Amino acid sequence: MMITYQTGDLAKQYHISVRTIQYYDKQGLLTTVTTGENGRRIFDDESKRDLEIILILKQFGFSLKDIKKIMLQDNKLQTVRTMLQQRAIEVENELKSQQILLKEVREFSEYIGESSDASLEKILNTQHYVKAKPKLKRVTRPIMYSIVPVVILQHTSLVASIYMKKWWPFILAMPFLIGYAAYFTHYIYQKVTYICPNCQSTFNPKLLNWMFARHTPQTRRLSCPHCNQVNNCIATAK
Repeated sequence: MMITYQTGDLAKQYHISVRTIQYYDKQGLLTTVTTGENGRRIFDDESKRDLEIILILKQFGFSLKDIKKIMLQDNKLQTVRTMLQQRAIEVENELKSQQILLKEVREFSEYIGESSDASLEKILNTQHYVKAKPKLKRVTRPIMYSIVPVVILQHTSLVASIYMKKWWPFILAMPFLIGYAAYFTHYIYQKVTYICPNCQSTFNPKLLNWMFARHTPQTRRLSCPHCNQVNNCIATAK
């Protein structure tokens, strides 16, 4: 005895809507159907199998047009393999695009404070700051490279002093270390300005406030002279 299923039975079994099955039927994807005495469509085991295949292919992102093409091919499984390989390439490209978008979204959101009261038009300023971010790296990169030999000198002089049990190697290095620290501080202060995440304005803090503010490599805890809000203001190149 042939087992039959009504549209609602299949919809409930596969957790999809009745309209979805009716649409697949209308598109000619479920071919082994009959009409019952009450005018309702009745599906058999072959229809059920076709529906399972459609749902598997749908989860891989195939369109109904592609699925119909697969089901009409003689070597169906080989066709699926070929299309899966192409789909894998598409997904990889989509992932790369999404990763780039995610990075841009996170970068953009960094420039906007949680309680920002700036108007929407300030988003134009935000976009400008984000685009200018690579310029800051070009400004600070030479200093970052020059830190390495300075750190080596500092540690070498300290180790030599400890080993020799005399402080003169470290004392001799101190003027150079202090001079470099002063140069480094002056250089960064002259090259960098700060963005208020609340009002999206840029400003140059006073030197002493800047020097003693809590900071990370990208931000400093500063008071904005435009909105008087204290925030982790973001560094950007002048």
